[in-house]
Amino acid sequence: MSNVIRDVHTRYSYNTIFSDICKTRFNNMIVRFFLSITFIQTLLITLASRYNASWIQGILLFFPKYLALYFVAICLIISRKNFLHVNSLGYSSFVTQIVGGVCSFKAIVYYVTYSVCSIMLGNSIGDNRILYSLSFHNIENYRLYTWFLIPLVYTVQHVFFDADKLTFSIDSQYQAPQQYITLRLEKILIKSSVLSVILLLAAPLTYKTLGWSMFLPIITQIQLLILSFILFLQFEIINVTFNAHMSIGCLHKGKPISSLSPSPIETLVSGLSSKKPFTKLTAFQELSYRATSNDTSLRLPIYSSQMKNTNPWSNILTECIRVIQTNNITVNNYLTSLENTMSKNKRLQKDTLRKGSLDEHESDIFGNQPFATNKEFNTDYPSNVSFDSNINGVNAHRISLHDDNILLNRRKNSSYYNQHSFSNMGSNNLSGLDAYRSYNETIITRDPKIIILIKTIINKIKNSIVSFFFPASSNNKDSQLPQLTLFDLWYLSKERQAEKLIPLAVCHMESIVSLMGFLIKAIDESPKGSVVASVGEVLKHLEKSVAILGKFNEWRPESNTSGVTSKMNGEDESTKSNDVISLLYELSISAFLEIVLKYNVLLNDVYLDEDVIKLSKWVLDMCAEEQDTISTTHY
Repeated sequence: MSNVIRDVHTRYSYNTIFSDICKTRFNNMIVRFFLSITFIQTLLITLASRYNASWIQGILLFFPKYLALYFVAICLIISRKNFLHVNSLGYSSFVTQIVGGVCSFKAIVYYVTYSVCSIMLGNSIGDNRILYSLSFHNIENYRLYTWFLIPLVYTVQHVFFDADKLTFSIDSQYQAPQQYITLRLEKILIKSSVLSVILLLAAPLTYKTLGWSMFLPIITQIQLLILSFILFLQFEIINVTFNAHMSIGCLHKGKPISSLSPSPIETLVSGLSSKKPFTKLTAFQELSYRATSNDTSLRLPIYSSQMKNTNPWSNILTECIRVIQTNNITVNNYLTSLENTMSKNKRLQKDTLRKGSLDEHESDIFGNQPFATNKEFNTDYPSNVSFDSNINGVNAHRISLHDDNILLNRRKNSSYYNQHSFSNMGSNNLSGLDAYRSYNETIITRDPKIIILIKTIINKIKNSIVSFFFPASSNNKDSQLPQLTLFDLWYLSKERQAEKLIPLAVCHMESIVSLMGFLIKAIDESPKGSVVASVGEVLKHLEKSVAILGKFNEWRPESNTSGVTSKMNGEDESTKSNDVISLLYELSISAFLEIVLKYNVLLNDVYLDEDVIKLSKWVLDMCAEEQDTISTTHY
């Protein structure tokens, strides 16, 4: 009996249903899209081809060319499927990203794949009227391009820019493939042109290495430029099309994915707690969609507390808070480790991340005011925000809010999530097609022994290089804090480090948007339900996010010959960081403010932490000052 129940739960788990949907999307891409687009491409190539006999020759060669182009598409999308992911790879600097990308099994696979595809594409278009003389009279240059240079250049840029990562926009839970491709047509053309020009300029170095003449006739250079552009364009079209079909979103035929289950909310919760990054991300997308949709029926099951003697909102709240709290702890540990490492190496002179010992932290947040911190989370706010234990006889754990109309004319960017989307945060992870298998699996469920041997050798070489050039600054393996290397301190990149600390930032963003959406809409849709009752807990965790992520936002690393310095104040707006953690910080403040304003007087009857009170007073004071400024300017 227990096995039957387990099978039912597995059948209707979010991962299983999502796997079925991804399999359908994948098949539609192969059967419908690529069959049709390959036919059009083959027809254009045939019309542009040169035949000395008759058109009969072109008609006879049409089918082989069609199969060749279709085979190229299949090879590329199978390679993409096996390496697809949604989380960041975790490279903290430019150099480590190059080493990690080049010294990988993936780079070898892609080079071989692009080489085979380039040769087949080159043979298919070799009888083109423009390239005819090139392919027959400059066979060495033609083969050098199609066999080596074009695959090498495209593989390097593919691996370095992590083109396997799917990108998602926080303000859109669904995007049709046709729309996705249309919006990127200009980018496809520009990228193909840039890569072609770069290859043309870099090719003479290869000629010199091989002992050839570095100077080619103008007509040959133009032909090589056109050849590389056509091949790069084909690769880009296939990759963008693949991304378009794999990043459609959390809707299937206009309905949330969990609606395909007889118990949608239980299925959705299973997705939120999934260990599969792609499944987890899609489940949080759906949660955000339900929280912000105009369709009230999507939220009613979540408000209900009579579903199988469970409270669905409690499970959802737990998963959202788990994501937020985990990322908070990770960032907090990193900042502490950064301070320790810089202090040990005496690389700080004037500007430091935080001054003092670990027990007496002082830092800056919300501008230039210092604030104190506690050991678990840094949750206090600017010292100019006063907090009395009893204000006018009112309980200290209640907020005296401003007038309801305080922000009638507040700036539109107070809701930061409405203006920012994240690509390649994007900006491309799907690994399996079988409906009942993990999406992190490869097509071949068991790798051949030769593949395992190659991977092992590559990993050993990669680890040897990393350990030689980037020795750890501390060998304390018992420490719970991440250990930084001297190389990390020297060439630290804030943007890459942020992605390394929070590799799946979209889930954090969707969690914040979901919590805010449910709380704001529950006031009218379920005023006496469990969602409204959880406002204090949500504000507490948002406040902790603001405190910790705000420190990372204020941190300004500089890599130079004197080591790493940190500028906490006096930065121009033009140097404002746009890393994912700083964006999460602003989103947390925005959500906190929206909830406080919406709940207004209700918060007077809610017990709130002192830190929540302080942050509430601070953001309300800031809004009041802004409103006064707007009113003064207007009149």
